[in-house]
Amino acid sequence: MKPPNRKKVVLRFNSALQPVVDEAGLLSGVMGLLGSDYTKFPICERDWRKVRTRDKVYNEIVKEMFHFEEDSRGIIKSIIFKMLGRAWKETRNRLYHHLYDPELSLAANIENRPDGITADHWRKFLDYRNSEETQEKCKKNAENRSKQLYTHTGGSKSLVRLGEEESERQGRIVSRGELYLLTHKRTNGSYIHDAARAIGERIEAIEQGDKSSRLLSQNDSLAQALGKERPGRVRGMGLGPTSSQVFGMNSHQPSNGFEREETQRVLLELQVELAAEKLKRKAVEDEVAAEKTKRQAVEDEVAAGKVRMQAMESALLCLLQGQGTKLPSDVATWMSALDGQNRK
Repeated sequence: MKPPNRKKVVLRFNSALQPVVDEAGLLSGVMGLLGSDYTKFPICERDWRKVRTRDKVYNEIVKEMFHFEEDSRGIIKSIIFKMLGRAWKETRNRLYHHLYDPELSLAANIENRPDGITADHWRKFLDYRNSEETQEKCKKNAENRSKQLYTHTGGSKSLVRLGEEESERQGRIVSRGELYLLTHKRTNGSYIHDAARAIGERIEAIEQGDKSSRLLSQNDSLAQALGKERPGRVRGMGLGPTSSQVFGMNSHQPSNGFEREETQRVLLELQVELAAEKLKRKAVEDEVAAEKTKRQAVEDEVAAGKVRMQAMESALLCLLQGQGTKLPSDVATWMSALDGQNRK
């Protein structure tokens, strides 16, 4: 993987240091390819955190393809590692279920290994996956994933990209609950399954009864519908942010109703102010663009005038010199003035 013409793709991030806009899609695709390359990340390791080549790939490939300033807390690097690790894990599971045949001998299964994976690494991987302990763990993980309802209709776009685009479209920050509704309905408005419908209807009822539940908190509409957040990944916000980063180490809701309403009121005012500021900035950008267009038109007209004057001068010289006469004194003076202006 080499960037074309030695140029790098500039990554942009939101306030949570998650990659956004179109470059985020390109980053996700590249991380998916890298994470499933077992010549770079051995398939035989049991835990992604123990893969020792992560930093090497990050420094020699990722940072050579993408330009970004690393943050002091290492959040961006952590997000990229999570993207690589997810691709690594998903591809391992897919290869195992697609290629491993329990009715064949171990030697035959090793013979059927994918290209690019050594026999020794594939053997270790199969030994690990076939152990009873691992099979039970995989079963529990599958059950947990089913309960958390990670499946959504957002396609290849990440939740953070979908949230950014919807917020831009509506001119305000959409809630986690609204994003859940958006990504768990089909184009005809129906929910993708019964469990999603039950949660979606619960979210809609909560937000209709309490507008402040749309604001991000540990008691917003999504949290009320799905229950308390677990340590680690925050639901509805994509890879990266953790509960402590989003809600604080000792985050809690105001102890009484008045404090909670006052907090929500301030947050709503800030949200409205932010939306207004975005519209104001867009108007300024449009005005600057229009001014640039106008200035360019004037410059083009001036350049065209110079060309017309030069053409007139040439035509006049040809006519006069063709008659074998000298230029009249007033015409000569005018021509000299034109010549001086052209040199300027």
